[in-house]
Amino acid sequence: MVIAVISLSFMWALIHYKTKAGRALGSEAILADAQCARVCMYMSGLLLASSLIYSVSGIWFIDSLGALGLAYLSFTEGREAFAKARGATCGCHTGPTA
Repeated sequence: MVIAVISLSFMWALIHYKTKAGRALGSEAILADAQCARVCMYMSGLLLASSLIYSVSGIWFIDSLGALGLAYLSFTEGREAFAKARGATCGCHTGPTA
């Protein structure tokens, strides 16, 4: 759980500064990398949440649900990467502006 908390804090800072740098430089690659780091942050949050719920409640399948969530996020990221490799356009940074 400690590693997940550290990862969340570092990922948040990394996303913030990568987005700021990407916008300042007008770099699609840096903005896409910031979006990838955002998914990593979601994965760390999911890991932390499922671990906390399991440790508090002791419900055995919570850990498995967390693993399924991680598998889903990994699958969608992989599918997006393959789509981009085939020439799909990038819509990574179309979220709210900061």
